[in-house]
Amino acid sequence: MSPSLLILPKEIRLQIWSHAYFSQPPRLVALETLPHNEEHPGHTFCPRYSPSPAPTVVNLCHESRAEARYQALKAGHIVQLPHPLGGPNPGPDLYFRFSTDILFIPLLGPRLGHYDSSPDSGLLAHFHTAIASNPTLLRSIAITKVIQSGFRDGSLSNVLREFPNISRIVMMLTEDVENSDREKELFVRAAARIVRMYKIDLMSRARGKGETFRPHLFDVEFARLRGGTLDIVSKEIWKEWSDGGDEWATLDNSEPFW
Repeated sequence: MSPSLLILPKEIRLQIWSHAYFSQPPRLVALETLPHNEEHPGHTFCPRYSPSPAPTVVNLCHESRAEARYQALKAGHIVQLPHPLGGPNPGPDLYFRFSTDILFIPLLGPRLGHYDSSPDSGLLAHFHTAIASNPTLLRSIAITKVIQSGFRDGSLSNVLREFPNISRIVMMLTEDVENSDREKELFVRAAARIVRMYKIDLMSRARGKGETFRPHLFDVEFARLRGGTLDIVSKEIWKEWSDGGDEWATLDNSEPFW
């Protein structure tokens, strides 16, 4: 701890740590599968963790770490993902501020686990079982395999419907998409299908409760992954990739585009 902070009363220091925890800019929090014995049934959750750094204040000193954890627990920001392979241990704590942080579901790359994309036991399905927090409060998510999820595999939509408060979906681009006009158009159309299916599921949820569907604020962004952070592509750029513009990127629009 800095000597200049030591001269402050403890209650002031705790307020500083608390402010630092809540005011940190949105973090991109990835969810991945730990190496483990893969000889287990497909419906069993694998051990999972986040390789993303904890909030900055957690790693400053013992006092800041304790206060950050206290505030996170009080706010329901400590996510624990239990899994049968770990026995009674729910796995490592994951700091996730539901109103600001972005959950990253990486379904591409060398560290992809064998059941990560499963609608029953994959990364996103596992997040939905989190304890010590309310995972349905998830607001922002970044997803990969957009074209496959939009056109060929309904696994993503089957799990997204369990998170009715999502207000921001970041569709992750790949080099193959950016280097091909045809792939760009497919990417936009796939993204539109994902959004459309999410809206249909929200409408079905409301109808099942005997309620009128009321669309909430919602946005879609395209991004690249650069050094562990999101490099957002301007809508002015990607809305020219197809004839659909960006009007589909909202829950208010009732016109299908795919």
